[in-house]
Amino acid sequence: MESERKGENDKVETPDQKKEVIIFVNSREKAWSEKAIDYEQVIILAFGSISSNPDISYSVTYKKGNNDRPEGIMVQGDSVKVKDGMRFNVTQTNRS
Repeated sequence: MESERKGENDKVETPDQKKEVIIFVNSREKAWSEKAIDYEQVIILAFGSISSNPDISYSVTYKKGNNDRPEGIMVQGDSVKVKDGMRFNVTQTNRS
């Protein structure tokens, strides 16, 4: 079993090493190094934090995802596998 492999410029990569990908959140480029991203993490990337105001809600959609779920809607508790170039759109709504 091979535990290391040579990458670009002969860097040694271990299987546990996380590969950084570029995703887009509200059209802004973000670097992400986890294999998946959850609903709350996407909101934090979009707005910097999650509001504690109970009248604030969020809508999260994504496109260009993995073949098993290339696009969809995320709700609280959801997570999706991340793919390079994946796009997320996050909107914040004030219930009145």
